[in-house]
Amino acid sequence: MTELEKGPQGRRRGRGARERILSASQQLFREQGINRTGMDQLCAAAQVSKRTAYQHFTGKDELVTEYLRRFDPSVLSGVFDRTDLTPRERLLAAFDIPPT
Repeated sequence: MTELEKGPQGRRRGRGARERILSASQQLFREQGINRTGMDQLCAAAQVSKRTAYQHFTGKDELVTEYLRRFDPSVLSGVFDRTDLTPRERLLAAFDIPPT
């Protein structure tokens, strides 16, 4: 089955689901903000089931982390690679400005 073939409920199947989710999140986060964007909206925009979305991302925090990592990887890579922080703490640390 190719990527363009449709599965149940008209959703696209095959490879590319992760990129579609990330692309949809980028668009929706810009248009309505991270807090106002829900997983149901993301799944609909990406044409994937919630199950597929959660196979690629454990939750919205992980999706936001990947979104921010792609936003500016050179600045954020150190923050997101820290294993001593929870996903939420890593997200918040991304916005900490080091003292000058």
